[in-house]
Amino acid sequence: MTRVVVGAADQNVLTELRGFLAEIEDAEIESILESSHELSASVAGLKPDVVILHDSLGPQPAAEIVREIAFRSPTSGIVVINAAMDAEGALAAMEAGAKGIVRYPMTFDDVLSRFDAARQWSIRMAGLISGAVADTGRDLGRRGRVTVFAGAKGGVGTTTIATHMAIDLHRKVAGTKVCLVDLDLQAGDVSGIIEARQRVSIADVAKVAEDLSANTILDALVRHESGISLLLAPVLVHESEYVTATAVRSILGLLREEFDVILVDGGSHATPAQAAAVEVADTAVVVVTPDVLAMRSFRRTVQAWESLGVRSEQEIHVVVNRVSREDALTFDALGKLTSANLVSTRLPAAFRRLERGVNTRNPDEVREAPWWSALERIGAEIGVSGPAAVPAPVAAPKRRGGRRAKAETGQIAVETVGLVPLVALICLLAWQVGLTALAFVWNGHAANAATRAQAIGDDPGEAARDAVPDSMRDSVHVTVLGDGSVKVSTKVPVMCPGCAALPTEISQTSDVVDEP
Repeated sequence: MTRVVVGAADQNVLTELRGFLAEIEDAEIESILESSHELSASVAGLKPDVVILHDSLGPQPAAEIVREIAFRSPTSGIVVINAAMDAEGALAAMEAGAKGIVRYPMTFDDVLSRFDAARQWSIRMAGLISGAVADTGRDLGRRGRVTVFAGAKGGVGTTTIATHMAIDLHRKVAGTKVCLVDLDLQAGDVSGIIEARQRVSIADVAKVAEDLSANTILDALVRHESGISLLLAPVLVHESEYVTATAVRSILGLLREEFDVILVDGGSHATPAQAAAVEVADTAVVVVTPDVLAMRSFRRTVQAWESLGVRSEQEIHVVVNRVSREDALTFDALGKLTSANLVSTRLPAAFRRLERGVNTRNPDEVREAPWWSALERIGAEIGVSGPAAVPAPVAAPKRRGGRRAKAETGQIAVETVGLVPLVALICLLAWQVGLTALAFVWNGHAANAATRAQAIGDDPGEAARDAVPDSMRDSVHVTVLGDGSVKVSTKVPVMCPGCAALPTEISQTSDVVDEP
């Protein structure tokens, strides 16, 4: 069955289309929409095989609607009914991604021909995406993968993670063409993480979004010495108004055709540009830190995306950064606060280790292998790269002087055995210090209890023994002095149960205050 979505508000056009589609075998209309916004939202959810669009649908121009549908549902074949008999409009629709143009008034043969072409294209594209059909590269070209990183709030490390991952991927996977897009329009700082001389920005590209071409975008990119390409945020904040949702979709669509991997730093604010990038991306990642403020901001971001219909919470990946043992929210607790896909690899708090790389604007200065290994595992888990590389087994060093090697091995074993008693002694001494401090605390409790009992006429010895644990009761001695004060003495327990106590005692004397 070929699922069809129709976008048309003209009742005459709809009546004719229903009649023609009823005669086409296996064609079934799933939805009819009467505005471009409703059509785009419906296509994003239904992912139909064929979309038939009347060019006067509005309010958006037909070419813009076609481009948006192609981004939302890459497997849908689009057919445009050209009622205005406009050659320029038809050409623009074809360039935007339409697979056929039907002139109006329509004929059945014309509709059938264009419908079959769109249906076959849809089947072909669906097979390529699922892997059931091999891509010959002759008709569809490159389809790079877009991954958007968004921060739950500012300062969680989104830019650092996206930038370092882009450089690491290009470095480790030979021949991979990587582009990093800075879409944090208010506070973009990719050029602060890696040194890059900026000539133009994404705002300059967005200004000509209606006539955008691959050459225009390639001319705007900055080629970094690491090998990756950069499309940077505007220097002047007011230029961000040019970066509309439509422009972002066009830019990312053309970047797909030129690069294997496109990483987008989406910033920490839910702007229309960020929402458009999240909508057309293959993967959306939110970076959080294990604290309440970050999780609250994460919840607001998810609610904004869901209200716009761009991405549900279950479709989002969450990367936890700056994890430490002192965190109030544990990793397991974070998993219970969201239905999103929590990435299993956690990034530790690494301010000092990253500081030199940030200050010098050179990620290569970060030489800690665990940091780069963690980024590689995260990339594999979210689909940016292939499975994390398994390190090759380390070859055993050549044996030079067998007897000497055995002697050195034996020496290491002897030294290890010799250290065991010393380590045990240190542990026992630390344990004894703890016991002594604990005995001092309990002796203070016993002295206070004995003083209160003496003041009200009760037995101070019994009160003191009741105030300490059962294991210390027998070692508590209470003496009432001549001036009415009470002295409480407690022996310090030893480390091994059953052994005699140490000769020293802990004693405290408290004055008794007579109650009036």
